[in-house]
Amino acid sequence: MVNGNSNEPPLSMAGVQGFPRRAADAVAPSHYAEIVMRPDRRKLAQSFVIPARTGKAFDLPAGQIVRVTCVEGPQVADMIVFNADDRAEKFWSGRTRVIHGGHLQVGDHLWSVPPRVRPMLTLVADTLEHPPHPFGARSHDLLYCRCDSRMYEVVYHRTGARNCNDNLAEAIAEFGIAPEHVHDPFNIFMTTGLNDEGKPFYLPCDAKMGDYVELLAEIHCLIAISACPGGSSGPQSRSLMIEIFKEL
Repeated sequence: MVNGNSNEPPLSMAGVQGFPRRAADAVAPSHYAEIVMRPDRRKLAQSFVIPARTGKAFDLPAGQIVRVTCVEGPQVADMIVFNADDRAEKFWSGRTRVIHGGHLQVGDHLWSVPPRVRPMLTLVADTLEHPPHPFGARSHDLLYCRCDSRMYEVVYHRTGARNCNDNLAEAIAEFGIAPEHVHDPFNIFMTTGLNDEGKPFYLPCDAKMGDYVELLAEIHCLIAISACPGGSSGPQSRSLMIEIFKEL
């Protein structure tokens, strides 16, 4: 162990290359490609709709795949994740952002908090087109936090507005999880970037009706998703389709 009095160099140094991906790959599962390439080896286990401006929590056993679909048109999905068997382990957006960047792509993982710090889910399919945007903006955001009622009060002077924090809190309450355990999400379908001042911004959602992403559970997960009521989806809020697949 390195202590404060050691003459050894620090364990990390500043640079422009970003997190060493080989380190993440060394601890990440690699079996997802076979599951995705063999759709005949899976069957639909469950499906339901999350109505516009609401949230829903659900169980996703290890090895199963969840598909999130924009069934009516563009709609951002704020997703949070817990270890279903140990609720103290949950999604860590900050570490995931450091490892993979501000926007997730196929093959990237959703990592958990210490002490385990391991992949909880892997993004295994994405039907969105990713056109060029100003400042390199992309879909599937990790830059933004979830929207909340206080933000709407301060910025827009609106009280009682639907928001993702409340949607997610209401969803996880069904599983006995208190509202303070809502954490910053993976914002599926949200198109974001950083401007010249380093400030995050969002653009109209790139998703179209029928677009979807799929995520494979690396561990037994409890997931909550909010069909975001905010403007990041566009001028209209829409529902989301959730489908869960398991191997035959």
